[in-house]
Amino acid sequence: MKDTEDLPNNPSRTIKPLSFRNIEMADSSSNNYLFVDDEIEGNRFLRNFKKKFVDFYAKQQTKNNIVEFVLSLGEYIFNRVKVFFVLVSVLFDILFESFNVKKNTWATKMFWGRGSFLSSALKVLFVGVIFIVSITYLYRKPVVKASADDQLESIGVAQTDLLVMNSTVNTVIPKDRPRRYSEEYVVKRGDTVANIAQMYNISVKTILWANEMRNANALKLGQTLVIPPRDGVVVTVKKGDTVEKLAKKYSADPADIVDHNWLESPFTLAVDTELFIPSGSIPEPLKPVIAAAPVSLNRTQSSIGYTSVPVDPSVGKFLGWPVGGPSRISRGFFPGHYGIDIYPTGGQPSVVAAAPGTVISAGWGSGRYSGFGYYVHVDHGNGYTTLYAHMAKLYVGAGTPVGQGQALGQIGATGVAFGVHVHFELRRGADLGGRINPAPYMH
Repeated sequence: MKDTEDLPNNPSRTIKPLSFRNIEMADSSSNNYLFVDDEIEGNRFLRNFKKKFVDFYAKQQTKNNIVEFVLSLGEYIFNRVKVFFVLVSVLFDILFESFNVKKNTWATKMFWGRGSFLSSALKVLFVGVIFIVSITYLYRKPVVKASADDQLESIGVAQTDLLVMNSTVNTVIPKDRPRRYSEEYVVKRGDTVANIAQMYNISVKTILWANEMRNANALKLGQTLVIPPRDGVVVTVKKGDTVEKLAKKYSADPADIVDHNWLESPFTLAVDTELFIPSGSIPEPLKPVIAAAPVSLNRTQSSIGYTSVPVDPSVGKFLGWPVGGPSRISRGFFPGHYGIDIYPTGGQPSVVAAAPGTVISAGWGSGRYSGFGYYVHVDHGNGYTTLYAHMAKLYVGAGTPVGQGQALGQIGATGVAFGVHVHFELRRGADLGGRINPAPYMH
């Protein structure tokens, strides 16, 4: 029976189904495979692993094909995933190629085309240029802010040729700075003109003149009085008035009027505006007008009454005469005028350094130097500085070392000045609050 079953032509024998895998295994000894896919480089690791696994279980002569099924399934999935990624890469190539074509077409139309796109782009560019030019013009146009005369304390402009020392962006107002404008005072019970005058450190006549009062005892409770900033006369400018005429009429100094009211050349006075005449006086009608004492032409400190002022013993009298030619002192040092004015008596001499030092600031006055015109500020290295103002031109700049008697500039009348002169100041340090009378320090 056994022999019969072993016959190859026995029709009763069940033939095991033949698969491609069996053919592959049967032909493995000669390395001739039916499927050339297994020769692909990417499948080498999986093929070797599968082959070893199948060989191992074949040697065990087992009929369990689960391992073979799992390996075949994994290989199938791997191949399909690989095909998917290939398709995706092809799709992206197509998309990128389409994008490049569109991009080239768009660039060609933009730069070389004659269509509406180039025209629109040029229009946008033209509008942008017009907008930028318009904005630039508006920002370059000066902005003017109107201010009432009783509100304007200082005007700040760009400062030139300035060596900054302990500078600050804040405006420094000295504590001893006097008022520049009139105030109003309401009379209370018990007030007298004399008490009010003493309170404001002015004379009784100044209050009477400002309020057109003839009798100092005619005060009324609740009455409003105008209090001038210092001794002088408050006037209303009339047609034909000039600084010289008002100064002569009220026995005042024209330079004081110019300085206090911040008048600039040519000193034109607007009709019906209020003007304060410092140190002016209204002559009494029943008394003869007494002329003011003439100003001494001597340049000694005794001529301006400061011989008794003590001098800093650490520096002594170290200042020389600040004008290099014949000149005289016109105005001395007092609250509201923190220096001395020296007028030339012949020609137009140079302004010279009163002591050796270094120029710390020079140029056109602005900020804390407002109203000085062309000025020079010199540090003498001993804790004191000198300032020379209203010059017509400058010969030195910031940082220039100077010797005593060296020319700093030409005497003039720039800034808030009346007549050709030099305004000469002495300061402890460089601040406005340190201004002192220079006369006692001059030899």
